[in-house]
Amino acid sequence: MTEMPQRIAVLYSRLSGYVTACLKRLKEATGAELLVVRVPPAPDAPFDDRHFAWIDRLLDRPALSDADLDRHLADFAPDGVLMAGWYDRGYLRTARALRARGVPVIAGSDAQWHGTLKQRLGVLAAPRLLHPSIGALWVTGERQRQFALRLGYRGLRLLTGYYSCDWDRFAEAYAGRSPTADPHWLYVGRYAEVKGIDVLVEAYRRYRAATREPWPLVCVGTGPEGARLKGEEGIIDRGFVQPDTLPDLMRAASGFILPSRREPWGVVLHEAATSGLPLISSDASGAAVHLLRDGFNGYLFANGDPVHLAYQLERLSRLGPEARAVMGANSHHLSRQHTPSLWAQTLVEGFRALRA
Repeated sequence: MTEMPQRIAVLYSRLSGYVTACLKRLKEATGAELLVVRVPPAPDAPFDDRHFAWIDRLLDRPALSDADLDRHLADFAPDGVLMAGWYDRGYLRTARALRARGVPVIAGSDAQWHGTLKQRLGVLAAPRLLHPSIGALWVTGERQRQFALRLGYRGLRLLTGYYSCDWDRFAEAYAGRSPTADPHWLYVGRYAEVKGIDVLVEAYRRYRAATREPWPLVCVGTGPEGARLKGEEGIIDRGFVQPDTLPDLMRAASGFILPSRREPWGVVLHEAATSGLPLISSDASGAAVHLLRDGFNGYLFANGDPVHLAYQLERLSRLGPEARAVMGANSHHLSRQHTPSLWAQTLVEGFRALRA
């Protein structure tokens, strides 16, 4: 990396374990001082603040007026800004002022192009609302790239690979994997309607009814749809776990399920792939476009279709341990497309390109 930034401001939404891993790698690679503005953790994802204690300056967005935000950034004097999308008008206004002073501003986006009326209006408004504030868009994958192109970002102003899991930590789970005598499925995510919990439960019922030796299903998370899991034969609800506990759960599992109805990306699919798990995902997931090859390292199912999901569960669970191990190795191979090191390199190179 060349022309390392010395002070990077990160205007974010809610932080998570994978975001923290990427920011840590950025700090290790550049030595830059970080100012991070975040929304505090949600009640259904209560990440412990010890995961963020290393950040140089950590501010809570709800406690800051727009004037406070301006004052903190003026005092910090960043030479690069990373912004989470364009949802916060205060962030946009501050970014516009910084960009006018020559500070490169990159905004991340996991939004897929669906062609909705709101998105089409956004495309029309982008030259006036987004271009003055955002120098480059950093998208997660191909579906998001299609939206960014429509918004007028291309060439040096369009980056890819915006999300990465804590790759090294989950790669350790892959290295420690061994055939298990008690295979089981794993789901990790919010217990919410958008995550397809009802589809998962119905599909699992059908799978158990059609399979001679069905695997148990371990669910990790919390949320309003959690009641659907209660009393279901074969389903074990572990509740919410902190990020440093998750690799052990991945290592012990035999297959991972992502049943989401809507999933702009799905970092958890990357975590499972890095851990060497065969994957089953709905075709709504943006990450599945890059991390799941049907029949190579798992199976896709039609979004919202429990019958199709049940069939794919049965299909994977009747494979022998050796075939599943090959699928897991293929998952791990595909996971190498995204790492915190590549993430940090892309951000620094993006700043350099904008300054040029």
